Amino acid sequence: MKWLSSLLSLVLIGLTLIPVVHAENAAVHVNRSSMVQQSEKFNDLIDLPQDVKDKFDSLIQDGVFDGVSDQLFGLNDKMNRAQFAKVAAIIFALPIQTSAIKSSFADVHADDPANGYALPYIEALKAAGLTNGIDADGTLYNPSGQVTRQELAAFLIRGLKWKETGVTPTLDSTVDDWAKGYVTLALQNKLMTDVAVGSFGGKAPSNRKVLALASFEARHSFQTHATPASGQSTVESLPAGITVLPTSIELDESVKLSVGDKYYDTDGRISTTGQPPVIGLKVMGPDKYEFTLSQIETLYSSGYLDISASGGIVLDNPAVGQSYAGLGKIVIKEVTSEGDASITASLTHVGDAVASSTFKVAPMRIPTSIDVNTKEMVVLAENEQPQGFVFTVKDQYGKAFNAASSLDSNHYMIEYKLERIAGDPSLQSAGGIFETPWDETSSDDSDKHILTWQLPVDKSGDLNKFMFKPSQKAVLPEGSHYKITASVVNTDTAESITSVTSTLDIYNWKDYDSFMKYELDMLDDHFASGKYLFERNLLGAPDDIATLNTKYSYYGKEINIIASDDKNRRIDITKVFKDDTGKPISVVQQVTADTNNSILAAPSVNTSGIPVYRAYGIQPTELFNVNVTYYTPSGLKTLTKHQVTVDFGEPVAKAVALKSTTLNFNLNTVYTILKSGGKSMQIKGSDYLESTPYVWEFLKFSDNNGQNVKNESGFFKYFVQSTDQFGYKYQNTSDGQITDFMDNLDMLKVQVTIDKDNKYPPKWSVEDESLKDKIWIDDQFRLHYEPAARKADGSFDYSKKNLQSFSIELITPSMQRAWCNVTLSY
Repeated sequence: MKWLSSLLSLVLIGLTLIPVVHAENAAVHVNRSSMVQQSEKFNDLIDLPQDVKDKFDSLIQDGVFDGVSDQLFGLNDKMNRAQFAKVAAIIFALPIQTSAIKSSFADVHADDPANGYALPYIEALKAAGLTNGIDADGTLYNPSGQVTRQELAAFLIRGLKWKETGVTPTLDSTVDDWAKGYVTLALQNKLMTDVAVGSFGGKAPSNRKVLALASFEARHSFQTHATPASGQSTVESLPAGITVLPTSIELDESVKLSVGDKYYDTDGRISTTGQPPVIGLKVMGPDKYEFTLSQIETLYSSGYLDISASGGIVLDNPAVGQSYAGLGKIVIKEVTSEGDASITASLTHVGDAVASSTFKVAPMRIPTSIDVNTKEMVVLAENEQPQGFVFTVKDQYGKAFNAASSLDSNHYMIEYKLERIAGDPSLQSAGGIFETPWDETSSDDSDKHILTWQLPVDKSGDLNKFMFKPSQKAVLPEGSHYKITASVVNTDTAESITSVTSTLDIYNWKDYDSFMKYELDMLDDHFASGKYLFERNLLGAPDDIATLNTKYSYYGKEINIIASDDKNRRIDITKVFKDDTGKPISVVQQVTADTNNSILAAPSVNTSGIPVYRAYGIQPTELFNVNVTYYTPSGLKTLTKHQVTVDFGEPVAKAVALKSTTLNFNLNTVYTILKSGGKSMQIKGSDYLESTPYVWEFLKFSDNNGQNVKNESGFFKYFVQSTDQFGYKYQNTSDGQITDFMDNLDMLKVQVTIDKDNKYPPKWSVEDESLKDKIWIDDQFRLHYEPAARKADGSFDYSKKNLQSFSIELITPSMQRAWCNVTLSY
């Protein structure tokens, strides 16, 4: 058929050739000792394996190919149909009328400066019945058009006169139906190879390397009259977890790089002191399918992605990371020089799917300044609460400076100096930068007015905090006074580059009380939780404060005393007042209301372990006063909160929030759950989802930075916050029990569902509704997932899942929404 013949003509792209006619019976496999080593003069052929270079030497020596310049063969250059016609005419020894000046194709002209040389070869292809052009009428050849890989395979098979009869067509989705038999024969007879496991890359343009190697094998088969192999499909399946082939790729171009940026610290571990230099990748498939980070890593390790860099960028090996910090991203091992540097990422089976970006590498980072979170601080000697100064070193770009580069000849340290200006020694270490504990009041250090420490800059997290706490020994009435200085020092030159100083004053509370002012921190609107819970038969009496404070502490609102001095410096008194055993207790001692049965309060402990008083509304009441008595060294004092109100009504959620808005859940991962009782449980992701877990239980997998080990004690503390119309936040932070948590959400009338059409609708890798995996949440807040694929025994086959992502949506009665977006991988 004419259309098929035309398609077959859209093949191979020829290359830049010298005008030599190939002898029909020339030997193909030449002994290397008699072969001129033509490949050695081309820079892009030198590093090829020797057996591959032998094939190029044969083709070049026999005049089939030449380079694109004196130094380059042009391995990756694309070829057009004019160039290919010349190659094809030579390798299949077609009769060529070199004097021909008129073509049977309307778009082929002898005076065409780019492609006119190919006119005799194009006519030879037509005379041999290998092309009828690209259109139904056979009037156009398109000499400048590209040739895809599947078109090349089809032409080779037609040129060899091999038949498709009885051939098992490949199942490769990158190959069009008309070409599948030709591709199967080309692969089976080793004329061509896949670009990646299970992928021929049928629609990708061919390049000079592919054409040369395929021409070599085709010429050998033609001259030896080889009989084609049976033609059984050899295409392998896609890697586990990859359900579709990628079609496009993008690079994150927002990354800023400087000389010396590196991925590993001095101990060879992934750097945690800053942002490791990684470049994000976005890989897309059909129907807007977006590959997950773990899938991108799989694509790379399976040969579907090629990553290269130039300039001062040194890529890691492998170039796409496998760990949490660089998973699915391009990992830059180190940046070695400034100026322009580029990174290129391409899909190996799609010729034009390439993303490249040039980065302006800035000069090496150096420390130029150091900041501190506060310039002065007042602390009471009785306070056992750890406190501290946070010092941050910054580079010339205003970013946190963590450590000198291995390329930097300078070595930087932070020199911390604690200088006691007046008073008795009264401090001890409390972690932070201090790996070795110290106590200023110990016998060895009591006579020292200055203590110094010199530590590397590359401390992170709490380690850049100058943490201390009072030794809880009384100081002189005048107090103890300190100056804390942090200086960045170049240890090679002993030069102090930059420094900052803060002051610290330590007083006894009784000596400083006269300088302090106290304020009451209390809400003026409370919820009648006593009445509400009593009517639901959850309390024996509305004023059962013990049960309220024990089981329903989330209904209670903290009452605190805020202290500051005459310079408006805040002073922490939360752990200063202690009982007879030395245990901190709440500074608040008593709470009374001038209206009976309106409000009750009781001592409690907040989520940070600080002793507090909690107030609970009992009965609805308007505009009453609350008196709060609190301890000071000079005696009990009272502050009054005027016009307090207790409201009553059915609590309904006004707003909801998911603190962790993204979650990666792997069906193939075996997760370890650390139970609160000290035991642990291991469960595979697919088995866990098959058990239809509660949604709130499922959310625990977003804890611990995506690690496979999950600590049950913190499951529910961080994920969901629901606020009702009274401003109350409902979340279980005590024992992690799912029952109470669900009861609260039921009381708040929160809907929980899979977001179908709002912010994050589900994504599948298939379009047919009948083939899509199913995901839903029932009215008991249980998550159901059913893959469409089944095993022979009828059970779900999670390894063939086609659900890519979904989101859990919380909806309040007032239509406030929050989402947790879940990426599902295998």
